[in-house]
Amino acid sequence: MDWSIRQLAVVVVCCLCSSVNSEEWSLTNLPPEINVDVPMPPVITKQAPSSHIVDPRELIVIDCEASGSPEITFSWLKNGRELDVAGDPNIRQSELPNSGTITIELDGDNPDLGYEGKYQCKAANHRGTAITNEIELTVTASPLFAFAEDRDITVPVGAQHTLECLPILGEAIPPPNIYWTKDGSNPIDLTERISIDADNNLIFANVEESDAGEYSCRAEYVKLGTIRIANTLTLIVDTASPRGSRAPTFMKRDINLPPVNRGEDLTLRCITEGLPTPEVRWKRTSGGSLPAGRAKLEGTSLIIEDIVERDAGKYMCTASNSLGKSTNEVTVTVNAAPYWKVAPEGQMLAPGDSATIICEAAGTPTPEVSWKRNGDPLTDQPNRKVSGTTLSLSELVKEDSAVYQCIASNNLGTRITNAYINVVELPPIMLTADNKKYAYVQDQDAQLDCLSFGSPKPEITWYKEELLAGDRYSVLGNGTVVISTVSTDDDGNYKCEAHNRFGTKELQAELSVKRKTSIVTPPVALEVKAGDEAKFVCKVDHDPDLELTILWLKNGIALKPGSRINMAVPGTLLIKDSMASDSALYTCLASTPRDEASAQANLAVLDVPDPPVNVELADQNPTSVTIMWEEGNDNNSPVLGYTVQFEEDRLNPGEWQDMVVKDHRDHRTASLDLNSWVNYRFRVIARNKVGDSEPSEVTETYTTPPAAPSSVPGGIKGEGTEPTNMVISWEPLSGLEANGPGLRYEVRYRQQQSRKRRQAESDWTVETVTDPNGSEFIVEDTPTYTAYEITVQAKNDAGDGPLSPVVIGYSGEDFPAVAPENTEVGDVQPRSVRLDWDPVPEESVNGDLKGYKVRYWSDDDPDNKMEKTFEGDEPSALVDGLTPYKNYNFEVVPYNGKGDGPASSPPVTASTPESTPGAPGGLRANVVDSKTLTVEWDEPLEPNGVITGYLLTYRTMPGPGEPEGRLGLPMEIVIDDPGSKSRTLSDLDEQTWYRFELQAKTQIGPGDVKQLETPTSEPGPDTTTAMATTEGAGIVPLIPVGPGNGKEGSETDNEGSETDKESSETDKEGSDSDKEDMTDPSKAPLKPETVEILDTGDNFINVSWVPSKAGPRPSHYNVEYRERGTNSEKSWTLSEDVKPDPYTENLQMTIDGLSPGTRYQLRVTATNNFGSTSSGIRDTSTEGESPQAQAATPVGRQGWFIGLMCAIALLILILLIICFIKKNRGGKYKVSEKEDALKGDPETQPIKDDAGFGEYRPRESPDEVMAKPPTGSIPSLAGSDKEPGSETDSMAEYGDADPGMFNEDGSFIGQYGADKKQRPPEEPTSPAAFSTFV
Repeated sequence: MDWSIRQLAVVVVCCLCSSVNSEEWSLTNLPPEINVDVPMPPVITKQAPSSHIVDPRELIVIDCEASGSPEITFSWLKNGRELDVAGDPNIRQSELPNSGTITIELDGDNPDLGYEGKYQCKAANHRGTAITNEIELTVTASPLFAFAEDRDITVPVGAQHTLECLPILGEAIPPPNIYWTKDGSNPIDLTERISIDADNNLIFANVEESDAGEYSCRAEYVKLGTIRIANTLTLIVDTASPRGSRAPTFMKRDINLPPVNRGEDLTLRCITEGLPTPEVRWKRTSGGSLPAGRAKLEGTSLIIEDIVERDAGKYMCTASNSLGKSTNEVTVTVNAAPYWKVAPEGQMLAPGDSATIICEAAGTPTPEVSWKRNGDPLTDQPNRKVSGTTLSLSELVKEDSAVYQCIASNNLGTRITNAYINVVELPPIMLTADNKKYAYVQDQDAQLDCLSFGSPKPEITWYKEELLAGDRYSVLGNGTVVISTVSTDDDGNYKCEAHNRFGTKELQAELSVKRKTSIVTPPVALEVKAGDEAKFVCKVDHDPDLELTILWLKNGIALKPGSRINMAVPGTLLIKDSMASDSALYTCLASTPRDEASAQANLAVLDVPDPPVNVELADQNPTSVTIMWEEGNDNNSPVLGYTVQFEEDRLNPGEWQDMVVKDHRDHRTASLDLNSWVNYRFRVIARNKVGDSEPSEVTETYTTPPAAPSSVPGGIKGEGTEPTNMVISWEPLSGLEANGPGLRYEVRYRQQQSRKRRQAESDWTVETVTDPNGSEFIVEDTPTYTAYEITVQAKNDAGDGPLSPVVIGYSGEDFPAVAPENTEVGDVQPRSVRLDWDPVPEESVNGDLKGYKVRYWSDDDPDNKMEKTFEGDEPSALVDGLTPYKNYNFEVVPYNGKGDGPASSPPVTASTPESTPGAPGGLRANVVDSKTLTVEWDEPLEPNGVITGYLLTYRTMPGPGEPEGRLGLPMEIVIDDPGSKSRTLSDLDEQTWYRFELQAKTQIGPGDVKQLETPTSEPGPDTTTAMATTEGAGIVPLIPVGPGNGKEGSETDNEGSETDKESSETDKEGSDSDKEDMTDPSKAPLKPETVEILDTGDNFINVSWVPSKAGPRPSHYNVEYRERGTNSEKSWTLSEDVKPDPYTENLQMTIDGLSPGTRYQLRVTATNNFGSTSSGIRDTSTEGESPQAQAATPVGRQGWFIGLMCAIALLILILLIICFIKKNRGGKYKVSEKEDALKGDPETQPIKDDAGFGEYRPRESPDEVMAKPPTGSIPSLAGSDKEPGSETDSMAEYGDADPGMFNEDGSFIGQYGADKKQRPPEEPTSPAAFSTFV
C-alpha cells in the first residue's frame, strides 16, 4: 500500500474538521470538502455550454476546468482533430491549476469565421482521461431589414387590418426579439384586439379611431445590444365609412405545428378578427391541464416556458363575442436532444471489488448509447462487460482505474458524461466527531451517526455495554443506527466500531431522551358574533430542559401580533373586534429544539349575511310582478329568510316598506301584487340569526298602468253634530289605492222608510266630493235624529270603483225633553238604596237614550252632590257606596248622546240604618311598670251609628327576632261606657310582647279591629313609663316619655293617668341622674345602616339612612353634624328627632342653616330607653363659595386668634368652676364633721331619701314629708349601714344620684370604685354604692 504517514494524517485531520451530513459516505462517494491526497482520475468541474454564441468584439472564452491527482494536463479538439493551441497566436490557454480554459481574440470589425466549429476539452493524468461535450462556437451578427419606402395606409374604422413587418436579410443567431412601436414610443402592448403573428406582422382584430399613428417594426439583438428599425407605416383611420359588427373569424389556422425542442419556449397564437373584439380563451383538450407556473397569456397568445415532453398534446383556442364564437385546435409535438435521466457517478473501490456504471439517457427520438475508456473505444477485457446502458467490471485491480465515457446521441445532438473507477486501498477513517451528544424526546426515532469511509467499505457495529440487537435497532448503509420509539431507558453512552481488512476505528456517542411535548388542553372550536372577542387557549406540557416556543397559525400561515391580535400570554390567542375575515382554521404549534405538537380549532365569526345579488324582475303584469334573487355570502350563519321591500312615489315616497317576508333560505323568488298607477322600486334583505343584511341593489323602476279604483272607502258613517244636520264621513283611499288620476267620491243618501214602502232609485240624493283627500260631506236641514241610508263610491279618470254597502246613519240629537216620573225608594240597606221610576217616553228622548244618572246628597253635606251613571233603558238602579246612619236625597236624570235631560222632581229621600262601626281612630299603650300597661284610644272616624261601648282583647305573642310561635289565650274586656278612652291592665308578664285588639260597638255589633303590638318592660330600680302607639295601620315601637310613679290596681281612668304624667314631670329632673345606671348596651338599638347623602345645597344637606331591621327598637333618630376639623365630641350639633316609621324602607332628614362651601362630617344616632348607637362618620360639603373665599379673612377669624381666645375662655371657665366648687363647699365644715356632730340628735340629722341629701332635696308637699318614716340611722339604697365616723360617705348612699356627676359640695362621684365593706349575704351588692372622698 503506497500510503505515507503524511497522507494519512491529512485524511484524518480533514475528516474531523469537516461538517458531514448523515448520508452514506464511503470511498465510492467522498465529499469534496474532504481533501484526501490519494491518486484520483480527472473529473470535469466546469465546461462551456454546448451552444456557445459569442460577440466578435469581445474576447471569446471557452471554459474547461477539472480536478484530480496527480496533476492534470489539458488538450483541445476542434471538429474532431487535435487543436494546436500553442501554435495559434489568437488562442491562449489558462495557466491556472486545474484549468484548461482557452481564449480566442478576433478582429471585431472583420472577424475570422474560421474559428467557428465544435470544440472538445480533454483532461488527463495517469489515472485516466475525461472529455467534455462538444462545444459549438458561433459568432453572432445583426443582419438588417430589407429596404422599403415609408408609406401611408388608410383603413375604415371597425375593419380588420394587418401591418406587415419587412423580412430580415440573413440568419441571425440567436434570433432577434421583434416588436412594434407607435409614434416612436415604447413597445405596443399586445391585447385581444392587437397581436403579432409568426411572421412578425402587427394584426388589428378591428381598427379604432385611436389607432391612427406611425408604426414601425423593430429587431433587438440582445447579445450585440443592437436594434434594427424597418420602414415607417402611417395608419390613417377612416371614420366616414365604418365597418359593421361581425362574429369572430380566425386569420390563420395552425393545425400541426413543427416539433418544438425540449427546454425552449413555445408560443401558440390565436389571431382572430371581429367586432366587438373577440374574447380569447385557451384550454388543453388532451394530455391534462395547462402546465401550472409555466403557462401564461400574452394578448391572444399562449406561451409555455421551458417546454418538456409531457406538454405535448392538443390545445384549443376559443374566440367569442356577442355575435358568435369560433374555435381552433392545434397539436403540439415535443422533441428532445439527449439528456441524462440518471447521470453516472465516479466510484472509489478496493482491489477485488466489483463495479457497475449505469448510464440512463432520454430524448426524442430515443438516443443511442455507446462507451469509451479515457476517450478511446473500449477493448475486450475479461473482467469487463457492456450491456446496453450498463457497464460492469469485476475482480478489480489497480490497472482498472480509468475514466469511462457514456455517449448518448440522436438526430438533435450528442451528450457525453464521465464516470471514473478508482481502485485504492484504505483503512477505516471516522467522519463523525467522537463523543457527540444527541437529544431526542420520547417516542421519537433516534439516529446516532457513525459516518466513515475506507477501502473496502468498513462494516459498522453498535454497542451499548453489549451488542445492539432487536427489532428496535437498525443500522443504515451510512453507519447510522436508528433506535425506534425511544424512552428514558435508552439514555446512556453508545459505541460505534468501523472495521475492514486494513484496520478498525471506533467512536463514542451519548444519547439523552427528553419528555415529549404534548398539548394537554387543545383550543376548542368557537362561534362568535362579529365585533365580539374570540379567545383560544392552548396549554402545553414539555420537558423543562428544552426551550418551548408556541406559535399560532391561521390556515397554516404564522400569525403576527397587531392591534386586534394579542398573543402576549403564552398559549393564548386573543382576537378583538372579530370580523368575517378572521374565520379560519387556527393551529397552536408548540415546538422545542427536538420535537413539536399541534392542535387545531376552527373559528367561525358570525355576521349578518351579505346582501342578495342578481336581483331581477320577471313575469311583469299590470298588477303583479315576480322578483328573483341569488343568495350572497352567509358569513358563517345560514340565511333564515328574506324580506322583499318596495318604495313607491304615491303614498310614502322615499320610504322603504316590507312587502313579502320569506322564512326559508331556499325561497328566492316572490310574486308581488301591485297597485295601479304607481312607480315601484324593489330590493331584498337577507337575515340570519345575527341580524339583517344590508339591502340589495335596487331594481329598475317598475310602473303599473292606471285603472279604476278597486277599493271601497272604509269607515262610512253618518252622525249629526247639530239637531238639524248629518255629517257623512269616510276614510279616503290611500295614494296606492287611487289607481289613477282624478280621484273623487260620489256620496248618495236618502231617508230610511218603513219596510212596507218600497223606495225608488230616484229617491237618492247624489253629491260629488272632488277632493281626493276629502273625508266628509255635511247634509243640512235634517229632521232631528232621523235615520238615513248612505253609500260612498270612489271614481277616477279611468272608471268607477265598486259601490259601498248601504250604511244607516242618523242626523243630530237634541237634549231629552222630559224628566222621569214616579221615582220611588225601594230596598234600603246601611250602604245602599234601590230606586225605581217610570221610563221616559221614546219621543221625548230626541235621540238615542244612553241611560240614566242618579244624583244624591246627604242632609249634613248638601253642597256635596254625587252622581252615578247607569247605562241602558232599565228604569231602576241600586245606589251603593253610601254611609250608614245618614239621611240622603235622590233625583234621576235621563241622558243621550247630546247630554242630560231634566231631573226628576221633587227629590226622594231615604235614611240608611245603623251598621257596625269602623276601627278606633288611634290606639296607644303607656308603660306604667314592668307588669302594668295603660291602653288609650280615640273614637272611630266612622261610627256608622251610636257608639255603645268597646271590646278590648289582648294576648301574648313572640317578640321581634324571636322564632314564630303560638299566640297566648285571648283575654277580653267589655267596656260598656262609650265615653271611656283608656284601660289600665296589671299583672302582665314582665318583658313580654302583647297584641291588643280594640273594636268599637253599636247596637248592630262590634266593628273593625284596631291592633297594637307592644312589650312590657323589665323590672328596674326605678319605674319608667313609656308609650306605644298606633296611628293608622301598622305597629310603632315604644317611645319613652319620662319617669313616673307606678300605680297598683287593674283599672285607672284617664284623669288618673294624667296625674301620673304630672308626677312624672315633677320627678324628671331627679331621675335624669339615674339614666346611666339604667343603661344596658345589649338593649340599645343597633346602629343605622346605609347612610347616604342625597342632596346638598348652599346651606343644606339632605341625608337618608336605612333603620336596622334587627335588635331592640329605637324610640327616635337624630342626625349629628359638625364642621370638619373640629374633632371634639362636644362639637357635634344635634338635629331634631326623627320618629321611626314601620312603613318606610328608609328615613330622611334635611339639615338647614349651614354655611356655603364648607366641609361637614355627619353621623346618624339611634336612641331608645337603654342607650344610643351611632353610624359611621360621612364626609360631605355644601355648595357655593365659603365665606373665606368671599372676602379676606379678618384677624378675628384667623386660626391663631380663635385658638388664643378659646384658650382664654377655657381658663376663665376653669377658674369659675373652681370658685363655684369652693363656694358650695363653703369652706365652713366638712360633711363628715357635721354628720358626726349631729349623730346624737335624730331631729337634727338630714333625712336621706330618694331625692338626695335632706338639706338639699327639692321642695316637697307636707303629705309627702309626713309619709316618710323618721329614722335614727340612715341606710343606703344598697341596704348597708355605714359605721359611725366613716370618712367614705358617698352620695350614692343618699339616693339615685349619678356617680358620674358632681354632688352638692363639688366632689366627684363614682370614679374610685364600689364600696368594699362587707354586706349581709341576703343583701345584693348595689351598682350605685360608690365611695366618695371629700
